[in-house]
Amino acid sequence: MSDPKKIDESSHDSTVITSIEKLEADQDRKAYVLFLSGPLQGKLYCLDQEQTIVGRAEDVDIPINDTRISRHHFRISTESGKAFIEDLGSTNGTFVNGKRVKHHELQNGDKIQISSSTVIKFAFGDKGERMFHDEFYQMANFDAVTNIYNKRFFNERFKEEFSHAKRNTTPFSLIMIDIDFFKKINDTHGHLAGDFILAQVAQAIKSTIRGEDILARYGGEEFAVVLRGIELAGATLLAERIRKNLEDAPATFEEKKIPVTISAGVASLSGDNFTTPADLIAAADEQLYHSKQNGRNRVSSATS
Repeated sequence: MSDPKKIDESSHDSTVITSIEKLEADQDRKAYVLFLSGPLQGKLYCLDQEQTIVGRAEDVDIPINDTRISRHHFRISTESGKAFIEDLGSTNGTFVNGKRVKHHELQNGDKIQISSSTVIKFAFGDKGERMFHDEFYQMANFDAVTNIYNKRFFNERFKEEFSHAKRNTTPFSLIMIDIDFFKKINDTHGHLAGDFILAQVAQAIKSTIRGEDILARYGGEEFAVVLRGIELAGATLLAERIRKNLEDAPATFEEKKIPVTISAGVASLSGDNFTTPADLIAAADEQLYHSKQNGRNRVSSATS
């Protein structure tokens, strides 16, 4: 026959362990926002501060490169396990689950919309859930070799940026870049060297462009640079600067210097010269083809 005392102790121990696990889970439960669409699509931010300001200005906690939102658009305050959103007098308003709000207590899973493209999910979650979102964002949007945006991300953002520029009649340019004789680099030095060169070229481009510009690996040894607010002449000068920087600094892989040059094609949206995003990409690709046909290691644009 079982000893009642032992049964009670076992039950008591089990209850204590469950309580500790629950306590640890509650302590790790934190508020976060996940961007469902817009310039920061897929990005997750933990709301570690008591107050988090979101907007277009550089001095906010979460800056968004979206001209359709206000510089200081809204604030989220967290206190005693609760979260409150407050519109900061934005021009176009802050909407939670489709309803315009001034001050509102947020619930787990609420959707916040602040422009036609930027939609944000508010949620409470533990560390594991947040890490999953971060890893998923990285895998879905970044190229594993170069650690820059991948073609999937480029295609989605390029459509948004093209539509925005066309609607607001603002300058908008695209640079398509191809590494010259990349197959020869792979055949001569091996695929590890080829991957190294891809990463080096990506970082060289990234260090030359602005933080607001979009750099993506378009495929193979081809890269795309999206330039908001820059006309054809400025985009061509930037492409030439990228080309010259790479030409002047050969890569070094396993103590071997490997000369690297690029060919580039530039095209720009101006008025109604392009109807669709695909038209602009095709024009930049055509200019890239001209650079390769005319000896490589050069930049071609629509007026060159």
